[in-house]
Amino acid sequence: MSMKQTKQETFIYTAVWIVLFMAPVIELLVNYDTGHTVWIKRGLMDIWSSLLVFLVVFLVHNHILAPMLVREKKPYKYIIGCVVVIALFQGYHCMHRPKDVPRGPATRHMTMEPPPVPPLERHPIDKHDMTMFVIVVMMIGANLGVKLYFCSEEEKKHLAKLKEQSLKQELDYLRYQINPHFIMNTLNNIHALVDIDPEQAKDSIVDMSRMMRYLLYDSDKHYVTLNNAVTFLKKYLNLMKLRYTDMVNVNLDVPDNNPENVVLAPLVFIPFVENAFKHGVAYDKASTINIDIERKGERLVFHCCNTKNNVKHEYGGVGLNNVTKRLELIYGNDYTLDIDDEGDTYSVTLDLPARTPDDFNTQKETTNN
Repeated sequence: MSMKQTKQETFIYTAVWIVLFMAPVIELLVNYDTGHTVWIKRGLMDIWSSLLVFLVVFLVHNHILAPMLVREKKPYKYIIGCVVVIALFQGYHCMHRPKDVPRGPATRHMTMEPPPVPPLERHPIDKHDMTMFVIVVMMIGANLGVKLYFCSEEEKKHLAKLKEQSLKQELDYLRYQINPHFIMNTLNNIHALVDIDPEQAKDSIVDMSRMMRYLLYDSDKHYVTLNNAVTFLKKYLNLMKLRYTDMVNVNLDVPDNNPENVVLAPLVFIPFVENAFKHGVAYDKASTINIDIERKGERLVFHCCNTKNNVKHEYGGVGLNNVTKRLELIYGNDYTLDIDDEGDTYSVTLDLPARTPDDFNTQKETTNN
């Protein structure tokens, strides 16, 4: 159990027992009568003595017996221990039953305790014994209930932490698969430029360096701004265009001056654009890739449509499969992905919530809880 939960549990127990020990004092002070000083003191000591026995039973159960069930998962040892403790408790109270005190005016100013009733006049088990038994069982049950509650809360937090760590590891794993895939394609593009235009190849290396900075730093974050995502997409398209002739027509339509508070998961657009070049560019005929990002109210709509190059490829691959898993992990059911592979074009439409940083943080806190 965490230190914070242990302190909370200890505080609850301490407060309850202080109230129990102080309650008779407050009651006696409220009903104080100078003619009953001796009886008040004796009554208070009797109550405290009884409470002290309950406190001993509580401490034994809380620190020795309850952990057998809650921590060690040994129910039989716990049950046997409780039976022994309750039996000892009942034996003690049978030996120290309260003595009967005569009632009436004659006892109002007595300074000495009247003689006890002979033992033979008592029943072996009276109402007092049953009352003590019920109270001690309820006390043990309440203590066990509190301990189980705090233990369940601790387990929930532990599971939430494990879930968060597992989610982060899975997202990192998927991102680390996307990055080499992207780098491989970009290096191929620069390699093609080295012989065609060395100066452009140098500029492309600089652009790639800036893009790598984005991959290493921004994509490691829980979210990126829409502006940064669009800037990265533009640089990527510039690198890709250098590799192809004018027969490849690439159109990009994105909103300008996006608010900085509009954010999304990193690297969700690039795999679709990569696939558009892979499956949509033909060297023997004109090819078209149309990319559109539009904000509709509280939603972001990404659309990518490309002609087919009629080269046999298995659509998807590492990038597309991973981005789909990442979308499921990050957005849950709050996104739609439609892929149309019919006819001469391949079309992808991705609908995402136009979230703010607070939305992402709230989702993270909800997941932990």
